[in-house]
Amino acid sequence: MNGEDFRSKLREFHLRSKEQSSQESRVILEDEKKMNNACCVKLYLEDHTIGNLTRMNLLKQKEVTFSGYRQIHPLQHTIEIKVQTNGSIKPYDALQKTLQDLSDEFKNLEEEWARKVAEKEKHQMKLEI
Repeated sequence: MNGEDFRSKLREFHLRSKEQSSQESRVILEDEKKMNNACCVKLYLEDHTIGNLTRMNLLKQKEVTFSGYRQIHPLQHTIEIKVQTNGSIKPYDALQKTLQDLSDEFKNLEEEWARKVAEKEKHQMKLEI
């Protein structure tokens, strides 16, 4: 894929995201009918990045017995995440805890990034003097 193809796909993705966000919610929560203590979450305009991060962090919780995700179709930016717990907590609560943990982790990463950039800029200023 050359650069122009990539830019064109990116523009298309942004246009779809604007259409999608104005029409409906990007998150749909459903109880899983075939498994006990389970739910299915559909995330529109997301891909493997968020799916795998969520799945891996869900599996860190001892109450979670199963967590998996799949991309609905290669040409659609939609993923499904399934979560099953042992019954001591609700699957939605496990998902909420995972999302909060990921949010905290990203905040810490952002703060560390800003600190390192500031240190680098400070070091560069000393070299220029």
